Amino acid sequence: MPGRHRLSWSDFARIVLVGLLGAGIGLALGNAVGTVTNLGPLDVTTRLTAGVGSTFDVGVAAVRLDTPGPVGLSITANDVRFSGPADLADTLTSFGDVEAVAGSLRRATLAHLLGYAEVGAVVGLLLGLFTHRPLLGHPATIRRRRAVYAAGAWLAVGALVTSVIGPSVNLARRSWSPVLGLSVEGQMVPNVKVAGNLLDEALRVLEENEDFYEQLRTRTANAMTDIAEDDAQRGLSTFVFESDLHCNLGMTRVISEVAAQSRAGFVLSGGDITMSGTQLEALCTDVYVSRLDGTPLVLVLGNHDSVQTGADLEARSAAVLLGEPVEIEGLTMLGDSDPYRSQIGAPTTLRGPETAAEFTDRIAETACDTIPDVLVVHAPAHAGAAIEDECAPLVLSGHRHREEGPRVEGDTVSYTVDNSGGTGENTPSYGPLATNSTVALFYYDADTGAVLGYRTVEFARDGSVEVADYRPLDPDPDPDKVNRGE
Repeated sequence: MPGRHRLSWSDFARIVLVGLLGAGIGLALGNAVGTVTNLGPLDVTTRLTAGVGSTFDVGVAAVRLDTPGPVGLSITANDVRFSGPADLADTLTSFGDVEAVAGSLRRATLAHLLGYAEVGAVVGLLLGLFTHRPLLGHPATIRRRRAVYAAGAWLAVGALVTSVIGPSVNLARRSWSPVLGLSVEGQMVPNVKVAGNLLDEALRVLEENEDFYEQLRTRTANAMTDIAEDDAQRGLSTFVFESDLHCNLGMTRVISEVAAQSRAGFVLSGGDITMSGTQLEALCTDVYVSRLDGTPLVLVLGNHDSVQTGADLEARSAAVLLGEPVEIEGLTMLGDSDPYRSQIGAPTTLRGPETAAEFTDRIAETACDTIPDVLVVHAPAHAGAAIEDECAPLVLSGHRHREEGPRVEGDTVSYTVDNSGGTGENTPSYGPLATNSTVALFYYDADTGAVLGYRTVEFARDGSVEVADYRPLDPDPDPDKVNRGE
């Protein structure tokens, strides 16, 4: 019939071709714009590059990791400049486990680019239909078709060259210096190159940091040896309690030394293992668990920890307390994630629909129903109702970055440990201790679940270590406890 036309294979191929060119243009434009996302506390823009590996660029300095394959990832921090060599050293530290970080950013980048490619493909298909004879109502000229194809091809190629090849050439031209044998907290960082005038100073900072914590670990081992005979005569089981590590990787080796020398059954964390709970900080949790070398880690999530932090730790066989009693090495433990959520550069908000008051009441109700041997919360205020009702013989917390207690209220003893990461307010967790750091060593009877005493181990900013004398928790011990050396 006149006016009716069938879509031939050649017509279909032309339409698809223009659609593919449109998708290519969309992909290139999306990469030119870049994907804005978060890397820890930083806003960063990511783009795909060719032949230069994965790079993290902050203007005056950049870190480059050679990665397999022709396509790399360019990560550019927005409006950030290094204030000194410690910042570059911190960046090098971040690349200790770059694959997990780059993988997350790469997925976000590809999802962003896919959206641009889809829009470009739709526009291209519409242009393809515009060149199709039935839509025009009269035959499309060869010249018009060639003009559309040529324009699409030039736009696609030009955009791809501008968005991918251009930044790659600029990165390749930088003066890259290889960093050989770089070890960050016991993990070798392979194939790292650095560009910028802070390299020598940054490596010096890294070496000083490594030396400080290795000497602190050695002094800790010696100090713990001095109490070994006293603890052996006491004949009690032990666990280490820390809080507010805030991603201080150096202190993980020191805490693990306390656990090893005291033969602790487990390490208990009061939370805030990380600073913001981002995927970047998976390096902190990986290093911590690796350092413990098989000693179980039990914890509650602090306000600076995220669900991602808990998932990373559970993947490494750590026990995250989530509001139900758990039996650990002869003790019944109860705890739950802090009701608040804090991130660097963002206001503190509630973690979920539950208010702090509701959390406090719920944890007290559960404690009164189960009477755990140890109740642990991140912030001491959230155990107030449980302490008032005397629903747990021992309540442990952190958060305040200062030691409080032990305080005795009826049959309950409460204790808040000083910060274990050696970080003060608005101070970085990387580098030698900014403030004194403390962990507590608790002694308990595994047969009865009674926690009988404790001592603190304090690490000073000058690198010295002080192990305090053993102190009983029960102010009025019974004769049986006295017979066990209490």
